[in-house]
This record gives sequence, C-alpha cells and structure tokens, in this order.
Amino acid sequence: MTSAKPVARRRTPIARSSARTSKPKTKAKNEAIAMRDALPFFKKGRGKVEMSWWDVKPSGDYAADLQTGKEYARAFLPMLSFNAGASNLGAIVSDMAKAGRDLANNPKEWRGIDAVALGFMMEIGGSLQAAVASIAIAASAIKNPTSDLGTKFLEVVEAGNALKSLNRSTLFHNPTASIFERKK
Repeated sequence: MTSAKPVARRRTPIARSSARTSKPKTKAKNEAIAMRDALPFFKKGRGKVEMSWWDVKPSGDYAADLQTGKEYARAFLPMLSFNAGASNLGAIVSDMAKAGRDLANNPKEWRGIDAVALGFMMEIGGSLQAAVASIAIAASAIKNPTSDLGTKFLEVVEAGNALKSLNRSTLFHNPTASIFERKK
C-alpha cells in the first residue's frame, strides 16, 4: 500500500496578485472581521499559534471576573448582526470548555468554566431573555395601537437597550418565575 502525498501547488507572484484583485472584499466582511479582531477575548492565530475565541486569564476575584465576562458579552453582541455571529458564539463556548478550570491552582473550583466565562454566559442569557420580553412588548404594542407601548418600546430600541439584561435576578430569587409576571 502506498500513501499519496498531497502535491503542493506554487503560485507565481503574478497569479497571486491577480487572484487578490479579482476577489474584492465586501465592506460587511471587513467590518465583521475588524469587530471580531477587536474583541477583548479573541486571539488571532498566526503560524503555529492557534486562534482562540476564549483567550482569557481570570484575575481570581470572582465578582470582578463576573463583571469582566459581562463586559465581554456586551462587546460580542453586535457580532450577532452578521451571519457568522451565532456560530461564533458556539466557537466561544467550545473554547471556554477547552480552557476549562485551573485545578492545579484552584482545586475547590466547582464549575467547569471560569468566572469570566460564567459572567459572559449570564449576560448572553440575560440579553436573550430581554429579546424574548422585547418581542412580547412589540406584539402587545401591535395588538393595542392606541396604547403608548409602541412609543415607549421604540425609545428603548433607539437607545440601544432592547437587548440589555433585565434588572432583576430570577436565578437567585425565584428561578421558575415568569419574566412577564407583574410585581405585587
């Protein structure tokens, strides 16, 4: 049995330069890549250095690391306006799992991810919850066009707050409470 070796094809400098000019990059692609590269937790790969969607060094201060993770999530959310955004989130979670926890330095760690990753996921979850609430409010505004819900909702959207996490913690108070319940 013989194994076939892949044949490396060499391009001449002329062919390479003509290939570059024949494929214009779109503004959206450049914008998405620039946004990705600016993420504080993204490490661009080069040569033997592997790309990482979760290049994070936790400080060890749990509350500060949670806050850092939330800030990282808010930096990521605009990426969801691009087609690759959802799959990028999957890559981030995958790299979080690879990073795992540092059992040598912190054997009492009880989560599989660090506090920065936890804060990131809590903020993403909060933003998804806000999106669900926003859809319900928009639907109510459509059903009741004479109410002020449409105007108020538009103000929230235009201020960029439609995906801002809700300001209450159902996780610690009542995890089975509906986000649509009214305060009593």
